Amino acid sequence: MNDPNANGPFPGGPHVNNHNEAHAGAHVGQQVGFQYGDTAIHYESVYHINHGDPPERRHEVARNFLAGGTPREAERIFHQLLWAGHVTTERTYYYVLSVVSDRSFHDVSGELPERIIVAHKMCASLAEDGWSEALAVVVRLIRAVLREVADEPTDEALADVIDTYKALPAARQDEIAQHLGMILNGVVKEKLESQHAIRVVTERLKPRRAARAWKFFEPDPAKPRPYASSPVRPEQADKVGLVAGAGAVVLGVVAALIDATLVGLLLGLPLLAGAGYLLVRHGGACEAVRMRNAAKRREVTPPPHPVVPRSPGHWVTTAFVEEVHRLVDGCFAEARPHVSGDWPAYTAGVKAHLKQRFVDQYGNARVTAAQLRWLMRWHARQVAAGWSTHALFRNQIPIPPRDTHLFQAGVAAGVMGLLVLLFANGPLPVLLLGVGGFFAVKGAMRITGSRGVDAFLRDDAEQLYAAEERAYLEWLETLADRPSDGEMAHWLAMDKAYLRDSAVKRAKLSAHDLVTHVVMTEGAPGALRARVLHGPPRFSRYVVQIFLLTRSGVRETRVELDFLTGDAWNERRHLFRYDALASASVTEKGLRATRGEGPRTKEVERLRSRAFQLTLVNGRDITVVAENFRNQQDDHIEDESELFVVALQTSGIDAALPILEAVAAEGSDWIARDHERRQRWSRDWYE
Repeated sequence: MNDPNANGPFPGGPHVNNHNEAHAGAHVGQQVGFQYGDTAIHYESVYHINHGDPPERRHEVARNFLAGGTPREAERIFHQLLWAGHVTTERTYYYVLSVVSDRSFHDVSGELPERIIVAHKMCASLAEDGWSEALAVVVRLIRAVLREVADEPTDEALADVIDTYKALPAARQDEIAQHLGMILNGVVKEKLESQHAIRVVTERLKPRRAARAWKFFEPDPAKPRPYASSPVRPEQADKVGLVAGAGAVVLGVVAALIDATLVGLLLGLPLLAGAGYLLVRHGGACEAVRMRNAAKRREVTPPPHPVVPRSPGHWVTTAFVEEVHRLVDGCFAEARPHVSGDWPAYTAGVKAHLKQRFVDQYGNARVTAAQLRWLMRWHARQVAAGWSTHALFRNQIPIPPRDTHLFQAGVAAGVMGLLVLLFANGPLPVLLLGVGGFFAVKGAMRITGSRGVDAFLRDDAEQLYAAEERAYLEWLETLADRPSDGEMAHWLAMDKAYLRDSAVKRAKLSAHDLVTHVVMTEGAPGALRARVLHGPPRFSRYVVQIFLLTRSGVRETRVELDFLTGDAWNERRHLFRYDALASASVTEKGLRATRGEGPRTKEVERLRSRAFQLTLVNGRDITVVAENFRNQQDDHIEDESELFVVALQTSGIDAALPILEAVAAEGSDWIARDHERRQRWSRDWYE
């Protein structure tokens, strides 16, 4: 457990069946919400507010929303707090960031500029501190953008605000660069991002990202439960043999007494009585050991027929059984040692046993199969550790020598007693006592052994449970530094900035060439997925799609991102002019309606998917699809439409679609129209 990566996600992990369809010639871009790998849901309260929570708690949740990449929820909560009179410099700073975050300049319009101005004035009378300094930098950067859009000089004022920005704590610099990214423009954008780009390169893999990021995709582990094999019950044949044999023994004793002799009474019968005692007591002990070893052999012996994963009843779902089977197979495939041999055949029996055990123990325990994966891995690694010596089939205990010797002594005493009776009383008592004694002792030994084996199995179960408890505590210790949802969002934001900066550099573009940009992310097929309750989905691998909109056209870049390491793979670039756009379409699935009457009237929106498609004149399609990512494993207390909203925001699609729609609708006139919109936007701040 000392090597954190030793417990990380495994390449032989569960297979995921992702099926996406597109028409001939189509290029599928975003597909947010289709089936991914295993889903881990962390039941944390970072995004939950209870009725009556104080302003401090609401502030904390709003800040979590902003850090987690869902600024609209943060904006709503901060707005309620400020307008209710709970004004602080920190709260105002984060409110302004939440308003501008993930919004392009023309989205920060209408009443939003006025809200920013009013919020800034609210804290003007408060004592200056670090938060007010950060807020001042944000406001001054917005003003610098406004001056630049209005073609006013900005160099002197911009140099001063950039110096002030560099003096802020690193966390404030990252927040400002991230959340103002969509409204920055021209020289302001170039100056600020040139400072931030250095931090992105050096900080995006800290702190210990590669050693910790995979832990976010591990579900909260289920606590192990004691497990013992089913009690061994005596067979009916043993009971019949005991009764019938005992009856024959009684008849034999009566026959010996009818024609009694001194030798038979004083030597023969006592020898047989002592033999019976030794055989039953110590033979039963030997039988208990043999029965225990047989039970252990059955646990590792392949079943005669393939095990079909189906519900055993008792409210255990077939889906749970299938998931248990899949995960056990995946864990053993991953644990296979790099040594020659038939690993599948070697582990077939123990896998079948573990599948049955986990279904029996946890089928009604209100845990998911994924929460048992740590335990499945541990068992698989234990088996792998003994692969070279085939230790799996050596889990046997020897019969104690004392019981063996005393059992042999009992046999000898029985033979001597029968011989004495044969010479003293004739063959009839010997026949009845010999045959009856054999079946009586055999049945008694089996019954005594079946009682003794339960003690062995309980001891084995206690040892196994103790080992699993130790492994559980070690696993909890391994997961103790699991990154928070905010850290995951921060790393993704740094990755997006890094990939965007890299695309700009390779395209040899400057800030004056770049009008705006769009960065969208989707979970890669087969990626592991995890999220905090009520929070957005996080993926172990992403496909990142970047649109760089310049004055001459659009540069589209797609790259695969391994989020666990920060490595980028298989970049694809495509360039096209604005007049190469043939058409655009948007398709939504879901409900928009009005509910209530009079002052209680409100708009209701429950969307399940949104699809945007750009078609070029050469027939190539660029399709962007956002879908609800809820599945059967997600908790039922979450609202479906809320899950869709957070999926949209964190994927970048929500901010990207208005820009791409405008580009598609206006074609080559988009640059001129965009300049006009910027001019109107700058005037809105002063009207």
